[in-house]
Amino acid sequence: MLSRRLTTILPSLRRSSSAITPIEDLEELIREPSSFKPQWSHLDFLVVHPRIRWGPNSPSTLRDPKLQLEEAIALIGTMPDYRVANSVIVGTDYNTKRARIWGEGRLHELMTLKEESRATALMVNVQRLTAMQQSELFSLFRCPIFDRFNLVLSIFSLYAKDEVARLQIALAQVPYLRQRLNRLRTESSSVLLPCWSENAVVHSEDELRQREQWLRKRLNEAVEKEKKERSKHSLRGPSVAVVGYTNAGKTSLIKRLTGSSSLRPLNRLFATLHTSEHSARLGSGRVITMADTIGFLYDLPLDLLASFDATLAHVIHSDVILHIRDVSNPDWRAQDEEVVKTLERLGLDEEDRKGRVITIDNKIDKGGWSGEESAWRISCASGEGMRELIVEVDRMVRMRTGVRGRIISLPFSSPSIQYLYREGFVVGEPVSTDTHLKFQVNMTDEEFQRFKSFSKEIIKTLRTK
Repeated sequence: MLSRRLTTILPSLRRSSSAITPIEDLEELIREPSSFKPQWSHLDFLVVHPRIRWGPNSPSTLRDPKLQLEEAIALIGTMPDYRVANSVIVGTDYNTKRARIWGEGRLHELMTLKEESRATALMVNVQRLTAMQQSELFSLFRCPIFDRFNLVLSIFSLYAKDEVARLQIALAQVPYLRQRLNRLRTESSSVLLPCWSENAVVHSEDELRQREQWLRKRLNEAVEKEKKERSKHSLRGPSVAVVGYTNAGKTSLIKRLTGSSSLRPLNRLFATLHTSEHSARLGSGRVITMADTIGFLYDLPLDLLASFDATLAHVIHSDVILHIRDVSNPDWRAQDEEVVKTLERLGLDEEDRKGRVITIDNKIDKGGWSGEESAWRISCASGEGMRELIVEVDRMVRMRTGVRGRIISLPFSSPSIQYLYREGFVVGEPVSTDTHLKFQVNMTDEEFQRFKSFSKEIIKTLRTK
């Protein structure tokens, strides 16, 4: 019986059930959370998707269990040298909160499948396993145990390149570590963790709290530094944020609209972990700043999302939001639902979304279409539909920012002419008179006031020479 097997295994355990870090390294991890990385260079996974058959915790009717399993497999494929040995959907009633999730019969079948598949790791496709569930499953399967949280965190840790992304990921690890410390508090007297006393746990909790405060301070400093660096490059004008489910084509869309050579779209989940900004000139001459954001994912833990507040602030404060959907994906409706839910969690209600969001159906070259008349149909691969989309973005930006057409007359030699062109305010060709050029420009009231201030400074400078 499983209970007898558990009793046999317990005395020999000296490591945590976590897929990431042995318990003896927990103190080091608290001091340096950025070391939260996979210990194993190669793992063969048994992937199990628990399908809740009934009850209030059953998933959205839009979610297909087979497609959810495929997404979990794709997540594992994102990590180098990780592969899937086998995968299976296993039903469970009401919820996944039980200590071992399934009953003894199902667990016996899964352990047999693991041995037959020669799997060296188990991935349970739920948002996050509790510390008790990890401990129980580890004691039975005797291999690293993953859930969506620590798998996604492993991906983030591996691919994060800049300081802001690394700090955000380190901050996201804190709730995970806190959960494990709470587990240690209840198990410190057991045979599992004989070296951890109550005082040691309390001390580690204090260290973790201090570490969290330090990380938040460092992150705020890094974000402010980044803002100053961006301001040096004059990426101004209306802001347009591009959002979507991971791997929907956000970076490809921005590359199409901006022609940026620095963007290299990758066919990989979470290819973008930190917001980058790129300028684009619209048909009206307006220069906009486009923000490429982290992709959303089904069942992404809220505290993991919260750690990316600095990145997602671009979405909240943008003038226009482009929501791109991969309508060639059979699961696109569920992905669309998840993105909308995430925007709601960020504080964008339905009324706000109506006035700011342009919905885009991507990959129509692969036969995809939502059937929604309000969605703009494009292909980032072929460029189909891009011209019409740019016109709509231009219209929405003008409406959202209060741009008005104006006529400005300037002397031929005015230094302000260069300013108008540099900022992208000029529409068409100027009309020449005997002494002046008349420019048709599109400006907001704020931009017009800034232009007048600039012109006054130029005049003052010329007079003092």
